[in-house]
Amino acid sequence: MAGSLLLTGLSGLSAFRNALDTTGHNISNATTEGYSRQSVELDARPPQFSGFGYVGVGVETTAVTRAYDEFLATQFRSSSSATAELDSYFDLASQIDNVLTNENIGLSNGLQDFFNAVQAVSDDPTSIPARQALLTEGKAIEGSFATLDQLFADLTSQVNGRLNDTVSDINNLASSIASLNEKIILATGAGGGKIPNDLLDQRDHLVDQLSEKVNVSTNVQSNGAMNIFIGSGQALVFDQQSNSLAIQQTGFDVSAIDVVLQQKSGNIVVTQFMTGGEMGGSLRFRDEVLDPAINTLGQVAVSLSYTMNAQHNNGLDLNGAQGLDFFTDPIITPIKLAGTGALAVSVANTTGLTTSDYTLTATGGNYTITRLSDNSVAAGPTAFATPATVDGLTFDTTGLVNGDSYRIRPTRDAAGDLKLFINDPREIAAAAPVISTVTPLNSGTGDISNVAVSGLLTNQLANATVDSNPITLTFDSANNEYDFSYGPGPTTGSVAYNPSTDNGVSRSITVGGFGTVSFTLTGNPTNADTLVLSDNTGGVGDNRNANLLADLQKALTLTGGTASFQDAYGGIVSDVGRKVQAAEANGLAQRGLLNQTIASKDSISGVNLDEEAANLIRFQQAYQAASQVILTSRAIFDTLLGAFR
Repeated sequence: MAGSLLLTGLSGLSAFRNALDTTGHNISNATTEGYSRQSVELDARPPQFSGFGYVGVGVETTAVTRAYDEFLATQFRSSSSATAELDSYFDLASQIDNVLTNENIGLSNGLQDFFNAVQAVSDDPTSIPARQALLTEGKAIEGSFATLDQLFADLTSQVNGRLNDTVSDINNLASSIASLNEKIILATGAGGGKIPNDLLDQRDHLVDQLSEKVNVSTNVQSNGAMNIFIGSGQALVFDQQSNSLAIQQTGFDVSAIDVVLQQKSGNIVVTQFMTGGEMGGSLRFRDEVLDPAINTLGQVAVSLSYTMNAQHNNGLDLNGAQGLDFFTDPIITPIKLAGTGALAVSVANTTGLTTSDYTLTATGGNYTITRLSDNSVAAGPTAFATPATVDGLTFDTTGLVNGDSYRIRPTRDAAGDLKLFINDPREIAAAAPVISTVTPLNSGTGDISNVAVSGLLTNQLANATVDSNPITLTFDSANNEYDFSYGPGPTTGSVAYNPSTDNGVSRSITVGGFGTVSFTLTGNPTNADTLVLSDNTGGVGDNRNANLLADLQKALTLTGGTASFQDAYGGIVSDVGRKVQAAEANGLAQRGLLNQTIASKDSISGVNLDEEAANLIRFQQAYQAASQVILTSRAIFDTLLGAFR
């Protein structure tokens, strides 16, 4: 009887000692990050049978468990991953937004100042100071594009650096999780299947940290090891082994990088599958904000350079020479990925130009052009000998051979490549190369005005037909038309004009070896009245071409003829601004959800010091009571011994 009572008391001492130890462990780790509250599970020991029934023989410790909810843990990781992604996205996008909206750095004021200077030359085309001011503003606009291009280059480097650091963190966490898997398997085996709670907490904490880097999913094997998957199911940790991520350069761009999963058979590109966490935020920023902004800025640079050059080439400078390029020509260099052939790409028109990149592949004597913004086939399959015009670009495909593959990035580098070409104020071509005159002996009121030239062939002005052989238009009243002739031969043609219906109509004549001359016909000419288009010799005070240059500011030369230079740049600013605002709002909402999840998780797994203090007193009293049982057992035993002495 006394022996049973002694054993019962000893079982209580042992059980409540375990409870006290566990309570002390909880209190000690109340502020340990990732720690889950533990508790001792007690159960009555199997009773002993006596003649009058079963008598209890004490208590035993069956397990030490941790307060852990798998659903809340998964929800926490998902919310944590989403919050980290939005924070990273917002941080990077805000940097672009702050610069684009800065009046001293952004392009809006620079474009306005540049075209104000063009208008000043138009107002006084002979003024050397006005011309010099235009060159100064041209240099300033070059600097604005270069500054923004450098900003985007710096942000690209920053994104690449973040991705590299994140990959390093992910690899370290994966290695540590695999190491803990091994410890957990060994500890579980050594403990006869009992779970090492503290090791599980350490592993879960590492998985929580990993979820801040990239979105993860998990499953636990029967041996206690946890498998970690990222992306679309790529195994990062499997049992006691971990795989590694790495960064590698994208083949067509030294500044572009991909995330790869390293395997013995070769690296697997997983960039497109990396979502959530800091990595997902960095990649989303690069794909949704940075790359489109770079390409759109390049689109504006190409359009400004191309349209300014085309119009400037149509004018005369103060030296009487044809206008040179105002800016450097936009040059598009296809990036050869494979093959031995040749491909040339040039700008056909800026109206159709997009911000997309393209790929061209050649096989079976045909080529196919793919627009990468929507992965659609833009042209082909088409025979090599047939060039294509796609989205304002001309593809000279006559040099292709089977097996060729190219990446075409028409606007990617344009902002950094834009340079002012002319440096002499006298070289600004403000005048038009052709003037019109009405023959004084005409008896009618026929007139010609608004004479302009387009497509003036470079370096052809000195030998132009209009220069040496003026165009004479003679009215034919019987057929209601102006007959014209020019050049040796001569070359002849006619322009319809009915005074009653065509008054104020715009007409044009394409002159071989020169370009296209457009003009407006008005009045009521009589038969044989003549109008003459001739070279604008000595027209230093002419501002017609300067007016056309100034008109380019509001010309809809971008995005399918729907946007001007400033509209397109404003589109970058507003698009980035919207995305920053959305990221900020979504981030606040996601942060609130994360805080709720943390509160729910802590209510289950967190250590409540008040509760633990109460448990400490309760278990201490139970321990003391168990010790009294032992003392009582001893007293009974001593009484029995005394009775037999």
